Amino acid sequence: MKTPFLLLAFLLAMTTTQSQTIDETLITGQWKVKKAIALKDADKPETKELVAGFQKATYHFNADHSFAFETKSNSKMMQQLEKLFQKNQWIFDKKKKQIKVGLKKEGYSNITFIISVKDKKIIFLIDDAQIEMVMKKQ
Repeated sequence: MKTPFLLLAFLLAMTTTQSQTIDETLITGQWKVKKAIALKDADKPETKELVAGFQKATYHFNADHSFAFETKSNSKMMQQLEKLFQKNQWIFDKKKKQIKVGLKKEGYSNITFIISVKDKKIIFLIDDAQIEMVMKKQ
């Protein structure tokens, strides 16, 4: 009786682990931010502006590895970011669980998202800005 129970527990654990695999299939698509918070410098006006702008954005990780960023923010900083991300591509580093966005000739250096799963929520951490976003795939 003990062996079937352990086998069942093992299979359930493996299923849970498999369902949270972060790969290109998971990333590909359109994403919206459910909640964004700054992990450092949260009181600075420019950080607040970034958090608000990223919160209002839509992120498109297309199957052809093109990237599109749209924001409903009217701030000058976010409008500049929207222009910066035009004609960008994305790559995924499975070992580091990172999405790098930019131009190939520049090493995809415009923005890096570190992807994680916490409590069944998909988290994108903007590496440079230290802004954590709980994401929802559309």
